[in-house]
Amino acid sequence: MLSAVCPLAHTRATFALLIIARTLFHSSTFHISTPPHFRFSYITPMDSLIPTSDLFHLPNSYPPHLLQSKMFFLPPFAADLPKLPLENMEAHAVNRLTWIAGYDIETHEWVTFQGLDCDESYDKRAWRKLVKDQQTMERMQSLLDTIGCSPDIPQSETVLEGMNVVLRGALGTGKKTVAYAVCNMLKRPILDIRVNDIPYLADVKPWAAKLASLAIKWNALIVIDRGDNIMRSECANNRERINLMIRAFESPGCICLWPSVLTDEQQALLRPFSAAIEFPDLDLAARRKRWLQLFGRDDLVATIFSSKHASVPTVRDTEVCAFLREIEKISWYELDASDIQDFMNMARRLAGEQDPTPQHVRECLRLWDVPLSVRSKVVRFLALHEMHPRKEPSLFRTR
Repeated sequence: MLSAVCPLAHTRATFALLIIARTLFHSSTFHISTPPHFRFSYITPMDSLIPTSDLFHLPNSYPPHLLQSKMFFLPPFAADLPKLPLENMEAHAVNRLTWIAGYDIETHEWVTFQGLDCDESYDKRAWRKLVKDQQTMERMQSLLDTIGCSPDIPQSETVLEGMNVVLRGALGTGKKTVAYAVCNMLKRPILDIRVNDIPYLADVKPWAAKLASLAIKWNALIVIDRGDNIMRSECANNRERINLMIRAFESPGCICLWPSVLTDEQQALLRPFSAAIEFPDLDLAARRKRWLQLFGRDDLVATIFSSKHASVPTVRDTEVCAFLREIEKISWYELDASDIQDFMNMARRLAGEQDPTPQHVRECLRLWDVPLSVRSKVVRFLALHEMHPRKEPSLFRTR
C-alpha cells in the first residue's frame, strides 16, 4: 500500500513544482491597471488560446494581445529604472537626461547620450535622416510654434510661460518621433518620466515642483511616458495627481510633453493643457512608407509618391517592381507603426542569417492570423492589378 501511495505523492509533488516553476519563469498572464476597455494582457505562447505550434522556430517572439485595442501587439516596456523620489531627486534625475544626438540609418534608431553634457558628435540635423514626410514636419513645426522655440533663436530670448502640450493619437503614430526630432533640432535634452515615478496624491505637489525646477535648470523638455495609465483612470485621486503635475509644469520656462491616447471625454476631466497636437492613425500611404523605411529602401518612397497614383510606381526595374508589389500586399494590413516594427523584428528572426523580405513579413502575418477585411482584399487586388505589367515584364501599366 505504501509503495503504491509514494509514487503518486511523488508525481503530485513533481507536478506542483512544475506549476510553480512555470509561474515563476513564464509569468503566464498579468494585467496593467487601466480602464476596462483599454485593458491589456501579456500572454505567453504556452498560455495563448491561438495555435502557436508554427511559432516555436521564432526565438523571442511574442504573441499578440487579443483584447479591445487597435494595437495588435502590446508595446514593450522601456528599460526598468529606479523610481524618482523627492529626496535627493537631482542625483537620480540626472540619469534620466537623454540627448538625442544623432540617428543611425542602418539600425533605424536614435543615437542618444545620458547626463548633463552632450557628446561632441552631436548632430542637430540628424532628425532629417528619419523625418522626410511633410505631415511629420508640419507637426514638428506646430510643436515648435506652440512652445515658442526655434533652433535659430537663443533660448534665453524665448522664455515663455510653462507649457503642457498633449500629443494625442494612437500608439505608433509618431508622437515620440516628433518629440525626439524637436529635441534633436533644439539641442535640448529629454527628462524622461515614467508613470510609476508619480507619487501618491499627498506627495505630488512638492515632487512635481522640484521636477519642474530641475527641467528649467537643465533646459530640458519633460516627457511623460505611459501617463495614460493614470490619465484615463476613473479614479478622482488619479486625475488630481495629473492636475497637480500640470499646474506645477506651468512654471515659466518649463515645457512638458504628454504623449497619450486620450479621448475628448477623458481629456475634458483633466486640467486644461496649454495645447493639443493631433496624430491621426496611419493610412495606406504611411504604412507603405514605413515598410519601405524598415527594408532600407527609402529611395523608393519618393518614387512611389511622385507618381500620379500612389500604387503605380514609375520605375522599370523588374526586381524593384516585384519588391514594390510585395510591399503593397503587406501595407494593406491596418497595423500601426509599433505593430509594423514588431512584425519586422519577427521577420528578421524568421529570416535568420538572410536579409528579411516582405515574404517573411507575410508569413508572420499569416502565423498570427492578422485580419484583412474583404473590402481591403478587393481594393488591394485592384491596386496590384494596376501595378501589373501590360506586355513587357519591366514596365508598369500607366494611365
